[in-house]
Amino acid sequence: MAYNFLDWAIEWKVQRLVKLHGEQKVLTKNAIQDFHHWHRTTQLTQYADYLRQLQTRLNGEPVSATDIHAETDKIQLLVDQSVEKVLPDATEVLTMLSDEQVKELLASVAEEREEYKDEYVDPSARKRQKTYYKKFLKHAQDWLGPLSKEQKAKVETWSKTLEPFEELNLQQQKIWEEKLAAILTQRENKTALLAGLKTLMFHRTDDWQPDLEKILDRNQEMTYELIAELLNGMDEKQREHMNKKIEDYVKLFAELAGEEKRA
Repeated sequence: MAYNFLDWAIEWKVQRLVKLHGEQKVLTKNAIQDFHHWHRTTQLTQYADYLRQLQTRLNGEPVSATDIHAETDKIQLLVDQSVEKVLPDATEVLTMLSDEQVKELLASVAEEREEYKDEYVDPSARKRQKTYYKKFLKHAQDWLGPLSKEQKAKVETWSKTLEPFEELNLQQQKIWEEKLAAILTQRENKTALLAGLKTLMFHRTDDWQPDLEKILDRNQEMTYELIAELLNGMDEKQREHMNKKIEDYVKLFAELAGEEKRA
């Protein structure tokens, strides 16, 4: 049900970021509908194919942290296809924004940064650790079913071992916003604007602060190691749960790809 209303949800999100008017609104609505149709007819089958292949790999030889990293790279490539698709239309809309609308857009982005600060920077280290533990545990149990006491202990150890990165990440978000603001000053030049947006979206880590990159690389490696350890240590019931979860998604993607949205 949610996917069938994806176009409406994206339009609602855009309007939350910046209020569009007249031709801007019409162009955005048409672009979103085109994107939704494209995504349904070209991307969902790719997701289903990827999950089938992933299922085979996860039921084969034991996986390593390197293997998990490779899977995230494959998923990122799938995500990037959608970003690549939407950027030309986004460029068309952005060229039509007034100075006041640009200010509104940047203020909305800054507000989301403040929400990140409220959730991850302001709380104590202990509270952040609990947040990471609960979120990881929720996702792990969604895919594997209930974890054993030993598995939960591994997740808790992971959450306590993560190196703090939130302050640096907040600073990096500010840098990203400043780059977006600079790019939007070129919005009368569509070619320059599109090139700037592509750099912003596809080269996200090129200008990371060295300290942040070092910390995130370390945390990422620990996370991949934990995921590999949980997958390799699945009992039969957890493996059955994982396989059913994957098969349900494969079936769902196939069904959605063959559907036409009801009027």
